[in-house]
Amino acid sequence: MPITVPMIEEKEFKTKIHGYDPVEVDEFLDEICDEMIVMQEEIARLQALLAQTQRDLAHVQPVAAPRPVAVPTPAPVVQDASESAQKLMANAQRLYDETVAQAKEEAAAIIARAQDSVSGQLTEEKAQLEQQVNALHADAKAYRERILSLMDELRAKLDEAELD
Repeated sequence: MPITVPMIEEKEFKTKIHGYDPVEVDEFLDEICDEMIVMQEEIARLQALLAQTQRDLAHVQPVAAPRPVAVPTPAPVVQDASESAQKLMANAQRLYDETVAQAKEEAAAIIARAQDSVSGQLTEEKAQLEQQVNALHADAKAYRERILSLMDELRAKLDEAELD
């Protein structure tokens, strides 16, 4: 599918952290559009000139010994414009590919940093929870020992009360 000026003008890229400056990208795309418009106008002008020349040649009546007519050949200019457009599109595609690759690299780095950060936080939280669990176990053991001690004291008092 050929890329058109309206497609370039309407194209919007997602913004990412540490990405390209959107204003600079828009300005570059505007320059590409301007260059494409100039090339398209030149192609149209040359095609019109070619059509007019062909019409003029169709009206010329052959003479016994026709003289060669020097007709400007716009093909190299059209070819140059076409090559320029292709180069421009190739550069735009390369820039796009590089931008996407860089964005993917930055996204992977951000995700890795986030995972490391979350992993560190979880490890720290786990250590805190383990300390709390250990403290609760110690409290439960102390409470149990206290209850057993109180029960022993009550048994001793009951035994004394029965002897009296």
